[in-house]
Amino acid sequence: MEQPRMEWTKIFKREAAEYLRDRWSLYLNGRIIWNRPNPGYKQYIRKTYGSFHCSLCRRTWSSNIVPILFHFRLNKKNKKHWGTVKVRRYRQKCKICREALMWPSISTVNIEILMENLVKNIRKKCYHEVLDENLGEYVREHVKSPHETELCEGCFDGIYFSRNI
Repeated sequence: MEQPRMEWTKIFKREAAEYLRDRWSLYLNGRIIWNRPNPGYKQYIRKTYGSFHCSLCRRTWSSNIVPILFHFRLNKKNKKHWGTVKVRRYRQKCKICREALMWPSISTVNIEILMENLVKNIRKKCYHEVLDENLGEYVREHVKSPHETELCEGCFDGIYFSRNI
């Protein structure tokens, strides 16, 4: 089941309003590509915990390796500045059906952590602020089986996570 876009947007706007001096908009976009941002865009990626529900066989599962890709840019035209963020939540296939890719459901707490880390990255890359390197760590859950790369859209796209991402 796909998570409402409004929750991501609301959390981002709250975080951006507190720390960013320009107006920023966030869009969920399943078509942005890892390591291929559009001209002028910067890239940022994190992993988080997510749960999945197969719409075909009703199986549920969870993963501590759900890639979230961000492409963002600060647009400058005359004296007006505004920012754009595109977000891709990578999907996974069901182990039983192996058919359709399913969207992750991500807790509000983990979305908040993702947005805090994203805004910190925007401040560094777009506003050239010097900030500490400490990033909020997502809330992990117990997962019954190891990550299955052949079922992961992010792994298929060549995304590999070391322990510190």
